[in-house]
Amino acid sequence: MHRPSSIRARQRQNSAVVPGAGLPSDHPLLRARTAIEYTGRQLLHVAAVLAGSVIAWLQADRWAAPLASSSAAVLLVLTGLLFAHVQRERDCALALILEGREGLAIAPVQRQLKRLLARRTRLRIVDELEDAVRHASRPTRSVSLNPPRFEPTVVGALADELRAVIRLLEDARCSARAVASAERLVEQEASPLYGRDLDALRDELHHLGRLLSARERP
Repeated sequence: MHRPSSIRARQRQNSAVVPGAGLPSDHPLLRARTAIEYTGRQLLHVAAVLAGSVIAWLQADRWAAPLASSSAAVLLVLTGLLFAHVQRERDCALALILEGREGLAIAPVQRQLKRLLARRTRLRIVDELEDAVRHASRPTRSVSLNPPRFEPTVVGALADELRAVIRLLEDARCSARAVASAERLVEQEASPLYGRDLDALRDELHHLGRLLSARERP
C-alpha cells in the first residue's frame, strides 16, 4: 500500500537531477538552457506577429504600422536576451570543463568539448600568444593607434614561459581542460596576461604548463 508514495518520493528526488548528467535542476547551466528555450519561443511568437503586421501594413491597414514598430522593438530586445543567455550557457559549460567535468553527457558541455579539442581552437590561441611575445620583444617608441592590451615589460620578461606554453599547445594531445584554461588566459580582460603583476602571470603560466603536460586525452 505504501509503494505509490515511495515511487512519488523517488520521482521528486530524481526531478532535481538531469538524467545521466548529475547536475541539480537549479544549476546555472540548466537555468541558462531553460532561459534560451523560453526566450526562443517568445522570439518566434513576436516574429510571427511582426510578419503579420507587416503584411497588413502593406495592405494599407492603419493599425498595422504601430504594431509592426513595437513588434520590431520587442524582437530586437529578445534577440539581445537570447544572445546573452547563449553566452551564459557557454560560460557555464566551460566552467564545468575547467572543473574537470567534461564527461558530462549534456549537449552544451559536449559542444564546447568538441570545439576545444579542434585543432583550429588551439592554433587560434597559439597565434594570440605568439603575437603577444612578438610585440613585447619589439617595443616601439612611437604612439600606436592600437596599443596592445598587455603590458610589454611583463610579457617580455616571461617570453620563455610563454613559448613553452605555445609548444605544449601545439601538441594535439592537449586536454580540453588545458585548452579551456589557455583560452581563458587570452580572452578574459581580467587575465594576468593583461595585468602588470609579473608573479601572477608567471604562476598562471606554470599552472597552465602543468595542465598541458598532463596529456589527459587518450
